[in-house]
Amino acid sequence: MTRCFSILLTILAYTLLSTGFVFMKKGIVWIGYKGEKDKTYYRNLFTWISGFLLINIFIVPNTVALRYLDPHIVSSIAGWGVVFMVFLSHALLKEKLYSSDFSYSALIFISIIFLNLYENQEGGMTVNIPLLTIMALLPFFLFVPVFINSISKRIKTIIYAAVSGISTGMIIVTMKVLVSLRGFHVASYFSSPYLYLYLLFSLTAFISLQVAYKKGVMMLVGPVQYSAAIIYPVLCSYLIFSNRIHFIQLAAILAIVYSVISILKKH
Repeated sequence: MTRCFSILLTILAYTLLSTGFVFMKKGIVWIGYKGEKDKTYYRNLFTWISGFLLINIFIVPNTVALRYLDPHIVSSIAGWGVVFMVFLSHALLKEKLYSSDFSYSALIFISIIFLNLYENQEGGMTVNIPLLTIMALLPFFLFVPVFINSISKRIKTIIYAAVSGISTGMIIVTMKVLVSLRGFHVASYFSSPYLYLYLLFSLTAFISLQVAYKKGVMMLVGPVQYSAAIIYPVLCSYLIFSNRIHFIQLAAILAIVYSVISILKKH
């Protein structure tokens, strides 16, 4: 029951995150608004603020779920968030739906089911600190090529998007370590280095994504960012936490990544 409840919490978390993105997009016109600050202005401002708050509270149910779920499970359920965002955008923003959205959404649902059916719940948790250090440093080393003038703008965009995705994945990993070691004793989090790693990766993910959007287009940035955010925690689960991942689960994760990329490219 605890596991099922944690899965529901993760679905709730990505529902909140996707709703937040759509609300911010719907209310974004308040920035640079010209004219009298009337009801339309304040309605858009309220919608944008609501979206911003939803994006920032999604980590709460995710953190609770990470007490009982491994990072590769939590990160893969992000595929549901993409599905929800597309259909909510259609409802609120009148964005177009494609027939392929339904088939890819079905593939994501089926993949999430298989991902959980083949999950091997092992007692206890081990953390490989040297590998955790290496995996935490990798996204910052990826920044090096962006300072090389000969590197194209497209490649730099991909790098920023990848760093944002990897950092998003590391948010899940650091929170997994934190709640596993400290439980839900929130006051004790402030004495743990993992809280500050979480904050560092949160900031890195946000800034890198904004730079990627400024340099490139959504069709390029979105698939790279989401793919990295899903795949990196899978690697961390195997390397850092020594979790055994069934080949059916790997196939399910790849199907989720493929479906997410296909949906985002259409939109």
